[in-house]
Amino acid sequence: MRAAAKELKQVAGVTVRRADKTAAFVLINTEEYNEKLDAILGDLTKFERLTSNPVEDIKREANRTIKAINAATNAIHLPMISGDFRPGYLYSNVKTHKQGNPLRPIISQCPTPTYQLAKRLNAILTPYVPDRYCVASSAKFLERIKDVRGEGVIASMDVESLFTNVPVDETIDLIADRVYRDEKTPELNITEQALRAVLAICTKRAPFTTHCGHVPTEGWRGDGLALGRALCQLLHGSSRGEGLLPSRVPPCLLSLH
Repeated sequence: MRAAAKELKQVAGVTVRRADKTAAFVLINTEEYNEKLDAILGDLTKFERLTSNPVEDIKREANRTIKAINAATNAIHLPMISGDFRPGYLYSNVKTHKQGNPLRPIISQCPTPTYQLAKRLNAILTPYVPDRYCVASSAKFLERIKDVRGEGVIASMDVESLFTNVPVDETIDLIADRVYRDEKTPELNITEQALRAVLAICTKRAPFTTHCGHVPTEGWRGDGLALGRALCQLLHGSSRGEGLLPSRVPPCLLSLH
């Protein structure tokens, strides 16, 4: 199958992408694919077009913040960023299970200077994720619903492009409240100002490039990408998650997976 997909990529006017949530490949007209991708990037509340490569500036800013954090505490050590880096890249899987076959945008941050830093922050913040609304797997969700009694319905809510719709500033505020003003959470030996700064670098300065077919276009920046999963869990694990529900009647069980 991979060999066939590779061969089909050479066909003019055809883009080969994976189907979302399945191992199948999808053949989509390249013009249609690019139009759908342009529609996603057209939301300038989520994305900003860049005119220069910001990677070296991000690297320097991140290292200044890391150096200050490491000098202030011995409890947590963040590695300095060294080496050559480049912007991440955007690609999309096709949601064949939804009407109109919309795209699921995926932005790989692996080649960026803050990728490893974001992974380290994710590990640091994981103990602060409330488990009231979050489940780690489908198996854990099934365990939870076994304890639910009474009548009702099970509903699944779908969020379009979840990671890019997370309100980053609001979520950083929630993280700060959870870490520094919640008596039930463990102490973190990083100042609030420093944590906010490093979170902002990893979430609000995420450069990437796009591809129309195989031709690189101009660079872009998107919010909340490198720490998308952690931000979602911390946002919806808080009481803010209740605000997603249209009903005034609280549910017996609300879970984010």
